[in-house]
Amino acid sequence: MNVSYRLIPFGQDVTPPVRDLARLHAVLLPTSAVSLLGQRFLERFYYTILPREGLIFGTVAYVDDQAAGFAVATRDSTGFMRTALARWWPYLAWIVGTSVIVAPTSARAVWQVLRVMRKQHPLAGDAQGEILSLGVLPVYREPRFIRESGLQISTDLLDRAVAQLSATGVREIRALVRADNTQTKLFYSGLGWTLNRTDVVEWRTPTVEFVWRG
Repeated sequence: MNVSYRLIPFGQDVTPPVRDLARLHAVLLPTSAVSLLGQRFLERFYYTILPREGLIFGTVAYVDDQAAGFAVATRDSTGFMRTALARWWPYLAWIVGTSVIVAPTSARAVWQVLRVMRKQHPLAGDAQGEILSLGVLPVYREPRFIRESGLQISTDLLDRAVAQLSATGVREIRALVRADNTQTKLFYSGLGWTLNRTDVVEWRTPTVEFVWRG
């Protein structure tokens, strides 16, 4: 199979492909708090303001010019959203408020985000990085596509995220995975990540934590 394949980074100095990121996030992670806050939040705040502020960065994978997958990371796992709120709370309040009016169910996501932030505490010493989101559309994860194209998009995206974080001096990176997501747990374990916690108490759904140390 002959396909074109590109990994396009985004961050503080590189404008994100906002619509592609928002679409991938909503499709691949529909039950995440970020998705539940709505499309306006994804497009106008999360993937516009946060990268511009240097709070998140990542990579989008394109196959034949179609957005196929993405990875998003931060070098400040416990503080990036607090920083965003401190700098942009009036704008964020407007975005979230209008999202709740359009989709009242997003109020549940607002509460979940605030609950997580309240239970998180800044780390002593060096900041801990985090893989915030990682996903590839199902068609590009099928064994036949992988076999015929030779592409391992999920691995490529994760490798890029680790390299980006390492370049900023981060030496420990975490990834939170739903406890019932066996495929993703096997993915991280197979790449040498260590299962660090089997119960991440700040999350509403049962969640485990994998850690990479450089």
